[in-house]
Amino acid sequence: MIPAFHHVASFLCLAALFLCAPSRSDAQSPAPMSPQSTSPLLAGKEASELVKRVTPEYADKVSFYISPEQEKTLIKGTSQGTIIISAPCVREGIRGYGYYLRHIAHVHLSWNGDNKTAARFIVPETTLEVPPTLPLNFAFNYCALSYTGSHWSREKWLAEIDRLALNGFRYVLVTSGLEKVWQNFLKDVGDASAAPQFIANPCFSAWWNMGNLEGEGGPVSQQLIEREAELGRALVLHIRKLGMEPVLQGYVGFLPHDFPHHREDILPQGKWVGDSTRPAVLRPDSPFFPEMAKAWYRNLEKVYGTRATAFAGDLFHEGGRTKGIDLAACARGVQLAMQDFSPGALWFLQEWGGNPREEFLSGTDREHTVILALEKDLSQDTPLHRDYDGRRYVWCELANFGGNQGLFGGFGILEKAVSDAEGASGFGLLSEGLETNPLFYELFYERINNREKIRREDFLKRYALSRYGSDSPALQQALSLLARSVYSPTECREGCPENILCARPDLDVRQVSTWSSPEVFYDPEDIRKAGRLLLAEARVNPQLMQNSCFRYDLADVCRQVISERARFLLPCCKRAFDCGETEQFHLMRDRFLELFPLSADLLATHEDFLLGHFLQGAAQRAGRESQEELILPLLRLITTWTSDISPLIDYSHRQFSELMSSYYLPRWQIFFRSLETPDSEQSFHSEVVANNGERIVRTLRDNEELRRFELTYPSTKIPLLYTPKGDLLSLAEQILSLPLEQIGK
Repeated sequence: MIPAFHHVASFLCLAALFLCAPSRSDAQSPAPMSPQSTSPLLAGKEASELVKRVTPEYADKVSFYISPEQEKTLIKGTSQGTIIISAPCVREGIRGYGYYLRHIAHVHLSWNGDNKTAARFIVPETTLEVPPTLPLNFAFNYCALSYTGSHWSREKWLAEIDRLALNGFRYVLVTSGLEKVWQNFLKDVGDASAAPQFIANPCFSAWWNMGNLEGEGGPVSQQLIEREAELGRALVLHIRKLGMEPVLQGYVGFLPHDFPHHREDILPQGKWVGDSTRPAVLRPDSPFFPEMAKAWYRNLEKVYGTRATAFAGDLFHEGGRTKGIDLAACARGVQLAMQDFSPGALWFLQEWGGNPREEFLSGTDREHTVILALEKDLSQDTPLHRDYDGRRYVWCELANFGGNQGLFGGFGILEKAVSDAEGASGFGLLSEGLETNPLFYELFYERINNREKIRREDFLKRYALSRYGSDSPALQQALSLLARSVYSPTECREGCPENILCARPDLDVRQVSTWSSPEVFYDPEDIRKAGRLLLAEARVNPQLMQNSCFRYDLADVCRQVISERARFLLPCCKRAFDCGETEQFHLMRDRFLELFPLSADLLATHEDFLLGHFLQGAAQRAGRESQEELILPLLRLITTWTSDISPLIDYSHRQFSELMSSYYLPRWQIFFRSLETPDSEQSFHSEVVANNGERIVRTLRDNEELRRFELTYPSTKIPLLYTPKGDLLSLAEQILSLPLEQIGK
């Protein structure tokens, strides 16, 4: 016989899970049931286990009370010097602990260093109410799962899920494991032989899952397929344990472009940027679609070990062929299959490049469709409100493209009162690349968990104390200079200010990647002033140099100063060359080239700027048998992107120490030699690149030596660094004394 209190416990947990899910007015979908959370005790146990992982020194000082009758999340002190966090469900309890860490204990957690130097376990004298958040906060762009996630080991991934829970996210996109789903699915539908050429490497799986390409970076080994499936299952389990929901790939009709069956109902999709062949699409209004979708969802559940309650998947992303297609019928076909498999499931659709089109959207069910409204315009006056004819939406920051490193963000837009986004049902972390700009993303997490207007001075003071262990006036002033300049764009632009040292060489170059914005919207002197304040504070307070967060930020600001210096020096090179001033040209060229070893030395001082450290995570994730399967494609992804020179070259460029010395410097040396070699074989070609609704002319200088070097670089033996080295303070002193003005006018 089961004791009566077990019945009560089970009832309380189910009620708690229900209450913590969005209400019908918010999400209008059934509450997701987590098979891992079967009692309030276990729910509290999962939150307590997270405390042990994140802040083990607080493990015996924090407890959780999950009450289905409680509407608000509260933090209470006890006479024993401990705290109790009471909440309607485990997810809210963990978010409450995240609020406590940020606002009370001053524990700082980020991609670019954690800090506890100012941490104090404080027992509040009165009960604290955790501000409410929106119900549909969403994490991850498909692109981030390749540009950033493909070098994350299993351990790093699980730690990332913990951070997402602490910061108030509810839905998390998971694509690891789709390789196994596709392998099984193609076998079931009679085309098993297509799998090796169709399945993309995890480094390129983002664009495979969005229908842009197939087979890139493959074929992948069975060992890697199995390890990715294991990782995917582990992520889904961990997400569910913490009260969040995994978002898995729904079936939208993708098939290998040469799929042999049902040809009359298959839509060829042509090419994507870089001449990549897109997967074909089985018409969702085809009579064959329901059975194909059933086969997909059957294998999805088998691989992940659970039935999802939320799906992603976009048709005609960044192009594709839709002529003569009933788009509304396509949307209905996809969503009917989702609902048949998982009644009440949500379909998250990305708004990007004109997608989803109005006709397509009209075929979706308002109750179960959520739009991820990607916003790259982070200027202050950008409106946050959207209208999708009654469909809910998530406002999504898109501050980073390709994982490029550069100071950037949108302070003004995030500081607005949340009333500007009253129509939104959540906020989305949708940058294409992560692990940059901790200042901006900490503000973004504050926005998720704060429904009021954010006061910049208060935020920066708290941020300085938490991240550096000190809120001295100099540190606050440095942060304020950055916030008012490079973190406050005045116009729509695509991502951060790029470092032209990473650009494919030319005297006229102003940007690195094809779709980036070359204009500078801030005063570069503000960056250098901020750097000098950080440096001066490090001299006064040497303890700061023991802080990984501070060292990262000082190196990052100095890296930006070098970037500004390069932007001024290159036009000096061009002017001297065009005027035939050989001596002046050589002087300016040498000063420009000197920036590469200086950059390499600077970046070597922090592990987050080391290529070796970056690749080490990928090797750990892939395992001994197949680590090269991730490392070589990852090197190609962050250099040429494709196996030829295309408009995608340098799209995902990175400022790693080893790349500055062994890749970017040789490229510019080859280029400068070619300028002074009369018989150098060079030509120019201009290419019109259409993507995201934009047509851009990209001119590339063809040089056979340069092309050969770029295409063979990933397979050459690269000297790698795994641990930091060098004297950051001395390097910062040298860099911050460099003049920014153009020399030799």
